Amino acid sequence: MKQHRSLVLLAVVALAGCAATPSPDPSATLQPGQLVGVWTLDEPFSDAPEQPYIAFVQDNTWSASDGCNRVQGTWEVAADGTITTTSGPQTRMACDGAQLPVAVSQAERVSVDGDTLIIRSSADSTVTTLVRTNDPLVGPQGFPVGYWVESNTPESPFLSLSADRTFTGNDGCNTLFGEWSTEEGEVTVFSGVGTTLMACEGVDTWLSGLARATVRAGVMTVQSADGTALGQLTAR
Repeated sequence: MKQHRSLVLLAVVALAGCAATPSPDPSATLQPGQLVGVWTLDEPFSDAPEQPYIAFVQDNTWSASDGCNRVQGTWEVAADGTITTTSGPQTRMACDGAQLPVAVSQAERVSVDGDTLIIRSSADSTVTTLVRTNDPLVGPQGFPVGYWVESNTPESPFLSLSADRTFTGNDGCNTLFGEWSTEEGEVTVFSGVGTTLMACEGVDTWLSGLARATVRAGVMTVQSADGTALGQLTAR
């Protein structure tokens, strides 16, 4: 039922965009800087832990949230609005959200008219219309939500933080789970941490000692309860 409601919402957004969106001017040119910023729905969204958004960054990376799960990737846009994106892993919490990560990962053309962003995918004729926002509570800032991994190997330690303030992960041997919160908007605090109890020889299970973490420039430094740095994870 949740998935069905999410798809219905996406269809509503797409239809609203189609009704209100004029055809693009073929002579208009798009500068990449016009795309940079945080974009969201034109109304508050109360059915999910956070307001769905898409954020395009000047370094050609993007992140997006459906209201519960986040995904990141890269983007390139041509002067005619043709856009190419890549996307990485994401958390998979069931959510009555708006599928904005899907909109950007499948986007083929974009156009910007002032503070309005129009994303088109010819694959399924979807049109998504968003508005620019400067709301400090909307967007990637201040939230460590997402997928964090030590390295790109199947056995690598990782954490997956969801917008509902829960997390799961693996220390290379055992599954981890619990809750997270923030202090002063910068320090992530892990609580109620639980773990499976498998014995694994030759595995450095440093992540199992997590208690706190700080994030700087896409790198999460995990600390023990006494402040000792245990290791680092990178956003994916």
